Amino acid sequence: MQQIDLNAEIARLRQLGSDFADLHSEIRSLTLTCGTAARQQLTSKIVATHELVQRSMERLAALDGSQYTAIPGSRPALEALASIVSAAGLAASDLACAILANPLEGAPFPGPPADEAAVRKARHAEAIPAMKQHLADAAHQLDMAHIGCYYLASGITRDLKQHAEQNQATTTPKITNSQYAVLARLSAKGGTLYETSRYGVTKAVDKDQATVNVATLNALVKRGLVEVDTTTSLYQGQRLTVTVEGQRALTQHKPTTTSAQVAVTPPATKQATGRPR
Repeated sequence: MQQIDLNAEIARLRQLGSDFADLHSEIRSLTLTCGTAARQQLTSKIVATHELVQRSMERLAALDGSQYTAIPGSRPALEALASIVSAAGLAASDLACAILANPLEGAPFPGPPADEAAVRKARHAEAIPAMKQHLADAAHQLDMAHIGCYYLASGITRDLKQHAEQNQATTTPKITNSQYAVLARLSAKGGTLYETSRYGVTKAVDKDQATVNVATLNALVKRGLVEVDTTTSLYQGQRLTVTVEGQRALTQHKPTTTSAQVAVTPPATKQATGRPR
């Protein structure tokens, strides 16, 4: 799976939509006559449209197979982008049809003399409505591509936001009120875990020397919400630090009004294996 900058892709889609809108306006403002001048005008617009087709296919290639495909809603988005490619291609085809309908000047096959002025007038009268219809069809397709790009950019932005919120909701650790109280105290100033040499009792305190329930602390350490610095011994004291996951749990938890009352609890102890000295 290719990792790409999705925010950059959103910006590129918005720019592509803007360029489709500009070309749409140019097509709508064309005043065509027949002949060489019309061919030149149409040729430049066909080239510009094909460039937008290419850029649309590049955006489709970038998103298809990227990490975006794992996000819910990506399949309809990719289908919408494919429809933008199709609309741009149809616009180029409509402009090509306008060139086909455009009567070019040239000598006819040999035959009986004809009123060339009358023939020319009849050809132009037949061609102009057809050319206008092809231009209208091309403009419609370009407008659809323009709308599609902005719709797609907004949709991807929405998908990313919803996906991030869902991930945060599912990955944020759930904690109890007593765990919240311990995390809140340790988050503020840290704490220390130590063992008394005289009685062999494991204790934990915060920076204000208030006792922390060791059983609650052990549960937080086991879940990776609190980190113990084991580079020092328990007799010296091991520093307690709230991890990033612990901070996230603090942020998301909604404690009751009684949570502060359980912040200081009797320490959980283990009995010494020998008699007290």
